[in-house]
Amino acid sequence: MRKTVPAVALTIAVVLVAAGVTVYYVSRNGPAGKDHSQCADPDSISSHVYNPYRLNVVQSCITASGVVDNVLQEADGDYHVRLALDSQYSNLTNAGNQHQYGDLVVEIICALPITQSDAVSACQNYTNNITIPSINDHITVTGPYILNMDYYDGAEQPVYTLTIF
Repeated sequence: MRKTVPAVALTIAVVLVAAGVTVYYVSRNGPAGKDHSQCADPDSISSHVYNPYRLNVVQSCITASGVVDNVLQEADGDYHVRLALDSQYSNLTNAGNQHQYGDLVVEIICALPITQSDAVSACQNYTNNITIPSINDHITVTGPYILNMDYYDGAEQPVYTLTIF
């Protein structure tokens, strides 16, 4: 049986609408099966980063895990958590991270009293509620993946969420 032109046009229209809905869904929510619920920027954390011009955002949100090698208190009010990445995330560090013993620098921002003058205004009216891990904790972190141009373009990750296992 031969299809008529209107039936073929209707079939094409239905396929195009379905494809459009799929493209729209993926663009808004990511590929099916991927949980993006933790990729929201709680409390607009990214707006509390001082001198953001020094940071190159490579990816707006990633999740990584590993074991905490060290937890350092910084003058800018941040905790720098040096994270020895689990093997499946080892591609997240680069040559700049050799200055951090090869670890990814995970930053919990505005969590300490600030002694660095140019960082004070970025943390005003903001309280960070992320739990600070301890050395040897196995953690999973979610947040943007950046290169810090002030530190050898080393890879860093400001934290949106942190889970201790």
